[in-house]
Amino acid sequence: MMQAEQGYLIESVVPGSPAAAAGIVPGERLLRMDNRPVRDIIDYQINEADHTVGLLLLAPQGRLRRVRVEKPAGSPLGLRFNPPTMAPLHRCGNRCLFCFVDQNPPGLRPSLYLKDDDYRLSFLFGNFITLNNLRPGDLTRIIKLQLSPLYISVHAADPALRRLLFGSARAGRGLENLRRLVRGGIRVHLQIVLCPGLNTGAALRDTVKELARLGRGAASIALVPVGLTAHRPEAGVALRRFEAAEARALVEEASRWQRFFLAARGSRLVFLADEFYRLAGRPYPPAEAYEGFPQLENGVGLARLFLDELDRLGDPPLEKLPRPVKVTLATGKEAAPLLEEAVRRLRAAGNLFPALAVVENRFFGSPVTVAGLLTASDLEAGLKDCDLGEALFISRSLLKEGSGLFLDGGTTAQLERSLKVRLRAVSGPRELVEAVRKLSLAPAPGFKEELIK
Repeated sequence: MMQAEQGYLIESVVPGSPAAAAGIVPGERLLRMDNRPVRDIIDYQINEADHTVGLLLLAPQGRLRRVRVEKPAGSPLGLRFNPPTMAPLHRCGNRCLFCFVDQNPPGLRPSLYLKDDDYRLSFLFGNFITLNNLRPGDLTRIIKLQLSPLYISVHAADPALRRLLFGSARAGRGLENLRRLVRGGIRVHLQIVLCPGLNTGAALRDTVKELARLGRGAASIALVPVGLTAHRPEAGVALRRFEAAEARALVEEASRWQRFFLAARGSRLVFLADEFYRLAGRPYPPAEAYEGFPQLENGVGLARLFLDELDRLGDPPLEKLPRPVKVTLATGKEAAPLLEEAVRRLRAAGNLFPALAVVENRFFGSPVTVAGLLTASDLEAGLKDCDLGEALFISRSLLKEGSGLFLDGGTTAQLERSLKVRLRAVSGPRELVEAVRKLSLAPAPGFKEELIK
């Protein structure tokens, strides 16, 4: 039987949603909507936008039932599916030189080895796709339904260089598909993963010029440094990281491009990942220079958001605590200067004694310095002999969304037991300050309240 005939597994139902009110439960399968077949998540979202939605469901025991849900038009039903696309994912047919999936160590959960090149995930969640493997029917559907914006990996405009970087003879299709999508009214956010000596210099200038010809359809271009782990296969083209002098030259050239495009089209168009500014020793641009932060997931502007949020909290960012509190903030080398500034300001608050721990990434290799790739085993190895105080704070980006699971399969509960400390994941300075304030209002560890007679 085909997937649509078997139905689509409902993995969860949002509490308080119209679907929950209608009695729909996880484990049921969606067969049809308004007596029409559903091809995938795109069809589902189109159908769920109606004021009244009729669902044909299949219970785990095999019983069919019909449910009619009334809700405000345009609001979601509140169903989540596994897989999120409902239909099978479109797998990636490229073999990119720097594919991070190929650089994963063995033994991780299976989902971390999955390579997708699915326009539906690009539209729904901002996943980057290549368009090299797009089928004619997909192209027609994207334009017809105006699935916009999409997030596209470009890397180079030169056909031969594209074939090398993507490891695919079909790499030439990607740029033509990109042009057709833009002509069809689709806006795109583009990324170029820069490999020093390959798609930098004149090749990069040609690529930026070619993408600028897309006009208003090109909403942003992110320049991102290649990420390399200790597990990258040695065979093939040698890759290396950027040096400081190269980063400085890139920052200067990108600044010139930004001034030109801002004057010519009212947008800077080209944006650099934070790592280039840090490596070049240059200050991060002000918030307005990021024009709404369209590529945060690419590490473009995260540092500026962090610093601005810290500034809004004041210096010091919180009042004197009611009792002495010692805490530790753990991060990787890349974010260490930001956390150093946060720790400096926190120390100015009375009764607060924060420490910063810069943890080496042993799991992916020491050259990997971004905080989001630290694992439970890295934190355990780097902090096992440290006095961490009452709580250890980490970035929420280290964990799988909505869970306490690290990339290596370790959990926050396991790490708490191993390090014998409370673990708190926060998304930024404001959450950090609120968590510290809340911690200070609780009794100190080991405190036993005496009964007053």
